[in-house]
Amino acid sequence: MKKIKVMVVDDSSFMRKMVGDILESDSEIEVVAKCSDGVEALEKLKAITPDVILLDVEMPRMDGLRFLEEALQRRPERVVMLSALTQVGSETTILALEKGALDFIPKPSGSISLDIEKKKEEILQKVKEVSRISLDRVKTYALEGKVTKKDITRKPEGRECDRLVFVASSTGGPKALQTLVKNLSPLRRSGMVFVQHMPSGFTKSLAERLSEMAPLPIKEAEEGERLFVNRALMAPGGKHLLIEKDKRVLLNDDPPVKGLKPCADISLFSAVKAFGGNILAVVLTGMGKDALEGCRLLRREGGTVIAQDETSSLIFGMPRAVIEEGLANLVLPLEEIGGAIVEWDANQHFSGRER
Repeated sequence: MKKIKVMVVDDSSFMRKMVGDILESDSEIEVVAKCSDGVEALEKLKAITPDVILLDVEMPRMDGLRFLEEALQRRPERVVMLSALTQVGSETTILALEKGALDFIPKPSGSISLDIEKKKEEILQKVKEVSRISLDRVKTYALEGKVTKKDITRKPEGRECDRLVFVASSTGGPKALQTLVKNLSPLRRSGMVFVQHMPSGFTKSLAERLSEMAPLPIKEAEEGERLFVNRALMAPGGKHLLIEKDKRVLLNDDPPVKGLKPCADISLFSAVKAFGGNILAVVLTGMGKDALEGCRLLRREGGTVIAQDETSSLIFGMPRAVIEEGLANLVLPLEEIGGAIVEWDANQHFSGRER
């Protein structure tokens, strides 16, 4: 069986050794290079072709962002960021995902994490997950959805909403969400909720970045906030988001569901109790089946589901699950989903396009 070849790029010799040992504890993975910074990594890429690169964010000479830009200009690379849990680290990670990194792994206790062993399962899972993405798809993913800052026409937040647009995403989600929000127009009747699989410390930066591009304000949800027309709340990493019947948001610290916290199914179940069938659920790129059971309940209540199509999904797991169960009213390329949301907000249907 062919092994997954991995390059580790980190300025800490301790981290290079520990991450390397974690990788080589799995018989399916081989570490083919360890580099102390981006300059050394670029030089080694002239001679080797790793399947996956694990890339530190903060390094001397050439940091992770600059390496990522230069490496992807040469050829497609599957890159997973190793990110410190700091404000600067989270902002840089969001930029790296925007520039073409496929995913990230948070270091549990800073740049030099003596307890990196806690992340063993996540490191191995994500390396295997991204190694399956074709290089052709990696290439198009790095090029698509380039978002430039533009003048945005915003309407003020409206009254409490009687409709909800609910968006669930995982791997590939941060970049997909940028494409989605830039294709939105101000909403007239609906509020929005985003559930993106991310750990604590990163969703605030993602929400702020999305808000710069969107025609409606987007922020990380706080306990007790209400859902209003033309306003979006993002589930905080490391919390489950619930929606009460009075349209207030509750955050709880219950255990992860199938390893997920936030979990889209948990949030969507509560949303259906609050809004009934007046919900449009949008299921974007990601591994696994989160949002499947929530969409099943929503369809029973008369709600509507859009799934991202396979061609535009980085990982066609979550959308595939709802499509194969016959729960998707529409299957659309990512670029068309924003317009469909606006159409549903106005009419609660799609002009005869539904399945």
